[in-house]
Amino acid sequence: MSRMLQLEAKPRGTGSRVSRRLRRAGFVPGIIYGPGVDPLAVSVRSTQLERLVDRHGRGHLMNVQVEGEANPRQVVIKDLQRDILTGQVIHVDFLQVDIHRTITLKVPVVVVGEDQVKRRSLVVTYELDEVEIECRPTEIPEAITLSIFGVTEPGPVTVSSLSVPPGVKVLEDPDTVVVSCTAVGEGEEEQEEQEEGSSSDPAA
Repeated sequence: MSRMLQLEAKPRGTGSRVSRRLRRAGFVPGIIYGPGVDPLAVSVRSTQLERLVDRHGRGHLMNVQVEGEANPRQVVIKDLQRDILTGQVIHVDFLQVDIHRTITLKVPVVVVGEDQVKRRSLVVTYELDEVEIECRPTEIPEAITLSIFGVTEPGPVTVSSLSVPPGVKVLEDPDTVVVSCTAVGEGEEEQEEQEEGSSSDPAA
């Protein structure tokens, strides 16, 4: 179960000029929305948000205390936008939730057992780093685990092999590939065969 985290926010104006001014002052513009909730434009301190995400990830229920409101709002981070050059968060979407109703969101996939697979002369290629899930806000996992300890032969490992905690439903296609395991040198051999085939073709 997710721990309750705390974050402070302030109501803000809208528009690109306002957003740029907030970023220069060390704040991240954002919005709080949800079923039956009027959208509220807010700003949060950049250092506080970055520290929270770095330490706990995105999949946590948290209390956002909006300045001027008596009670905190229970939210989850629905989306983060980052600057493609600096990696800094430039906008955040908060989904206000009812803890008794299920929500959908994406959480990271953590693969365990890669070292053992490598000892079997297999190369692990990551195809999917997060999955969409459905659960109650109080049951959001930090991540979904995929164990590949038992992989001994080349081939794909799919969503159907994920270790899903109780109360959580994975919404991805069970046949979606999470990681691919290939024999060392297999890709190079295929490329050599293609090159040999091309060189043996008669000239036009």
